[in-house]
Amino acid sequence: MAGTRDARERVLRSASALFYENGIAATGVDAISGHASVGKMSLYRHFPSKDDLVVAVLRDWDETHLDWLLPQSDLEPRRQVAAMFDRIARAAARSGYHGCPFVRAGLELPAEHPGRKVVRDHKARLRARLRALARALHTADPAALAWQLVTLADGAAAECALQGSGAPARAARAMAILAIDAVARDQE
Repeated sequence: MAGTRDARERVLRSASALFYENGIAATGVDAISGHASVGKMSLYRHFPSKDDLVVAVLRDWDETHLDWLLPQSDLEPRRQVAAMFDRIARAAARSGYHGCPFVRAGLELPAEHPGRKVVRDHKARLRARLRALARALHTADPAALAWQLVTLADGAAAECALQGSGAPARAARAMAILAIDAVARDQE
């Protein structure tokens, strides 16, 4: 069974890389099986359809991306938020950066695609982490601040990909700190 498990992992890794690089619609099963060095029959044994593979890739990305973007930390909440934007800026400075994989997938997949639920759930978990930070800052409306910060992060990631630069993430970082400071002042 080790060979079977290895083939499944190679398919997942290949699909992950190709979906992020080229987009989901532009990546066919032939390209994935070739990249993974597995036959199409082996691919379909593990993933009965491309939709199943898309969902598996998104689930595989979920915790890794969340823990990269906003890891659990003992840092003061304001610094944790700032660090999130710093991570986006650093990632954007590297070759091959295409923005947030969940935003990309969510925009590309049809509304009824099962992968859209994985994307929505991922973003809900990110908002929950940000809401917890907002509560630690004693804001009056932690949910509203969480939505603002997710929107800034997603916009920064998209603009960084378009510009090929981390500058939009640094600008969004400044806006996030202003938003945090504004709600903190409101609590005084």
